[in-house]
Amino acid sequence: MNGNKPASGEPTRDFRVIDRRHFTGPDGIVTGTPVEEKPRYPSFVEELMGKVAEMEKRFEQKKQEMQAEIAKTRARLEADYERRVQLEKQKMLLPFLDVLDNLDLAADSAAAAGNCGRLLEGVELTRSLFRAKLAAQGITTIQVLDQPFDPRTSEAIGTVPVDDEARDGLVLEQVKRGYLFGEQLVRPAQVRVGRFGIPEER
Repeated sequence: MNGNKPASGEPTRDFRVIDRRHFTGPDGIVTGTPVEEKPRYPSFVEELMGKVAEMEKRFEQKKQEMQAEIAKTRARLEADYERRVQLEKQKMLLPFLDVLDNLDLAADSAAAAGNCGRLLEGVELTRSLFRAKLAAQGITTIQVLDQPFDPRTSEAIGTVPVDDEARDGLVLEQVKRGYLFGEQLVRPAQVRVGRFGIPEER
């Protein structure tokens, strides 16, 4: 008797085997699982899309460079404009310094005369007002007396002999005041500087 046949009188049963295992294909992709496929385009379309993407990238980079250059140019123009305004303002105010010099001379002369009380008072008042108006525009006086001589702000037009070595190099006389416009020199002060060890002029 064949052992593969069912016993006499027993009904035969059909059955199926379902293989639920996952296998890896030659490309390393597990078969039996859904794979989302990316859209495929013809080669010339993909090439064109690549060129467009590269063009957009270059355009964005160029745009950023142009914006940076525009910002630099704007800042440079604004700085140049401000510098021109300051220079024109200096030119406008410079002649008024001569007027102030004359007021200084008048005040000094009136003070030396000793009998010009009302004149001295009027000149002093006018000079103070004038100096305040200039200060409001940014013009300030350089303080040089009893200070070490500074060639950046002063012009030495002579020397004064001193017998004290500690006063050597100090500004002892101010012939004409110097002025600043902000931090920029408008006119240097004209001064005489102390010199130790030189004979006194006669």
